[in-house]
Amino acid sequence: MSDGSADVSRRAFLRAGAGATAVSAATGTAAAQEGTESGGGGGGNVRPVWPSYVSDATDEGYRDFRGQSEVTITVGPGGAFSFGPTRAWIDSGTTVTFEWASDFHNVVPQSQPEGAGWEGSPGGSSDTYDEGYTFESTFETGGMYSYYCQPHESSGMKGAIAVGDSVETEQVGGGGGGGPTLPDSAKSIGVGATFAMAATLGLAYFFIKYGGDYGDLDEA
Repeated sequence: MSDGSADVSRRAFLRAGAGATAVSAATGTAAAQEGTESGGGGGGNVRPVWPSYVSDATDEGYRDFRGQSEVTITVGPGGAFSFGPTRAWIDSGTTVTFEWASDFHNVVPQSQPEGAGWEGSPGGSSDTYDEGYTFESTFETGGMYSYYCQPHESSGMKGAIAVGDSVETEQVGGGGGGGPTLPDSAKSIGVGATFAMAATLGLAYFFIKYGGDYGDLDEA
């Protein structure tokens, strides 16, 4: 084969190889995007189903405290009639410190799992406490707990604590707090695309080295 023909062959093959590589890469990217868009359900998207009692509570946010042995819930943050966070998810055996940030509040259980025996702040609904006061409760019994501040219940000062993994949960939103999950089909396409790119690059190297003149192989 002449040098001119060899150059043409090389150029044609490299153009074809570049196109094949681009197609392979696009296929792999599309597969990954498909997994991102359709996959989901990371652990960050699963939340407890909260009781209707706290649906009108002043919302100071939700926190997933699982994995922590000690957590803090603020009572009356910034002088607001609320708990911060309003809703918390903890592991069984976690110790919760209720810390007063303003005056004339208490923590009174509204509902709790059978056999839990949580009493809330000392004195029940009769006694209130001021900024700087704290008390601790260790939640051993799994389930849903709801509570309120007696003087400010009508103002929406309510909260809830979900304990353990036995509570009812729901999927929230579409993104992946735990990252996207690729379906098996997308993984297979990605592997195939990677193999195709490797094969294309290998053949490109072959043509660059031998210029399309296979007689060189016989002489080698």
